[in-house]
Amino acid sequence: GTVPLAGRGPTSIIPTGWNDPNGAAALDVSADGGLVVHMGARAYFGESCTAGVYNHEQYTALQLLGKQLRFFVDLSGAGCGCNAALYLVSMRQNSQPSSCGDYYCDANKVCGVSCTEIDIMEANQHAWHSTLHSAHDHNGLGSGYGGGDSYNGPRDWNSAQYSPGGSCIDTTKSFEVVAAFPTNAQGTLVAMEVTLTQKGKTCPLKARVDGYVGMAELTQALDAGMTPTLSYWSSDQMLWMDGKGTDGQGPCSSDNAAACSSSVKFW
Repeated sequence: GTVPLAGRGPTSIIPTGWNDPNGAAALDVSADGGLVVHMGARAYFGESCTAGVYNHEQYTALQLLGKQLRFFVDLSGAGCGCNAALYLVSMRQNSQPSSCGDYYCDANKVCGVSCTEIDIMEANQHAWHSTLHSAHDHNGLGSGYGGGDSYNGPRDWNSAQYSPGGSCIDTTKSFEVVAAFPTNAQGTLVAMEVTLTQKGKTCPLKARVDGYVGMAELTQALDAGMTPTLSYWSSDQMLWMDGKGTDGQGPCSSDNAAACSSSVKFW
C-alpha cells in the first residue's frame, strides 16, 4: 500500500519477507493512513513498489540533512521486552541483496550487510533510545531513557516522566515525535535532536545526540538520502534497552516478550 508523506506525496510501503517461503509478519495501512506494524514485521519506504520483487533503486532516499521528520506513534501494550522502531538506513545506495534478499542493511549486519544507521526511536512504553551509528559501529551513541544490564543506559529523563500514566508522556496514549538534523555553517551534521510531545502535557521530553565521531559519515548519508524503516519485535533479552542498569534507575527488572501487544501504530 501507500501512505501520504508530507513534502513527497504518496509513498509505497515495502515489506520484508517476499522471498521467505514461510512469509513474514504483516504491516497494514489503516483507513486513516496510519501504519499498523504487527509483531515481527519490518518494512521500508519506497518511491515505487513491484510486488514480490526487491530493487534497491525503488527505496526512498529521504534527504533530511538540515531538516526534520515529524510523526505520531501509539505504543499501547508494548511493555518490557518489546521494541518498536523507526530508523533510517542507507538502503537506496546498497547494491548487495543481503542474506534477507531485500537489500536490507544496518550497522549490526542483521542481514549480513553493513551501512549507516540512524535510530530515531527504539522504544516501548517504558524506555526510549535515539542512537547514531556509523556503518561499522554496532553500539553507536545514544540518548533517551532506560536500559543497562551490567551498565547504565541513557538517563535524559525518568520513569515518572515517560511511562504508562507518565507526567510528560503517558505511553498508554499516542504522542508526537519530531526528529531534527541541524547543521553548522559548513553544512555538517551537529546533532540529532528528538522531541516528544503529547496533547494536554506541557513538558516536552528531549533527546539530543551530539559529539559523535562519525558525524562526517552521517552527514554524507543524510545528504545522499536514507530509507525510513519500521519494525516491531520482542525478546526476553531486551534489558540493554529497558533494564534497570547498575544505578537501578531504569524501568524494567525483567522482560516478557510473550506479553507484548500484537501491533503498534505510526502515522
